Amino acid sequence: MPSDDALRYIKDTLGQMKNPVRLAVFTSESGCAQCPDVLDLARSIKSRSTKIALEAYDFTMDRDKTEQYGITLTPSVVVQGAEGRSVTLCGEIDGIMLSLLLEAILAVSGGKAWFPDSIGNALKLLERDVHIQVFVDLDCPLCKPVAETATGLAMESGLIHTEIITADDFPELRDRYQIATPPKTVFGGNLHLDGHVSESTFLEMIFKAEGLRPMESVRRCAVCGASSADIICTACKSKIQAEAVDHKRRDEKFKRAGAA
Repeated sequence: MPSDDALRYIKDTLGQMKNPVRLAVFTSESGCAQCPDVLDLARSIKSRSTKIALEAYDFTMDRDKTEQYGITLTPSVVVQGAEGRSVTLCGEIDGIMLSLLLEAILAVSGGKAWFPDSIGNALKLLERDVHIQVFVDLDCPLCKPVAETATGLAMESGLIHTEIITADDFPELRDRYQIATPPKTVFGGNLHLDGHVSESTFLEMIFKAEGLRPMESVRRCAVCGASSADIICTACKSKIQAEAVDHKRRDEKFKRAGAA
């Protein structure tokens, strides 16, 4: 059962919801110590807002849903936004993971504009699915902004599939990706970045993972189309970062105004 402080945080956050949001929870009856707690948390969230639609599935028995949502780990909680776009949180939901879950619910409910247009326009060039995994620790403040960016990218493009993973709950993945200190971000299963990842670097890594025009002798910037040795030219990188910082500042100002 969530703590009293967590329940108050949940109630205060859900009270700001505008539109319904769907949560899908996947658990397993064997080999999943965190599953009962995550299911209890999801039910507590559901009980505190009529705008939450909760679906609970067994990883093994509900194989059609497992495949539909692309679930490979339990426990997993899927927050589904517009046009079926979603983000999946895997492992224990506490600390920053609880904050990420509630913020995703609130953002989806309010139809949040995650990024400035320059990022959305660049993502329209994607042609194939890209899988992003962000490994976090529950008490890691540096992990949160990286996970938020990955979440926003999944909500901007139906071709981006983001998992936010509590690293300690999946030691086999922690060993496979040699995760010493989160955050660690994995793009497409084989491209890794440790620590903070800026919005422009996220875009570059997404296009690399997708394999965008890898054999072109003359490359062009994915954003502006100018000749560039890099997937995103230097000018666009600077513009994207400046716009992203300004967007975040306005978003934080809006959050503070709403809280007041």
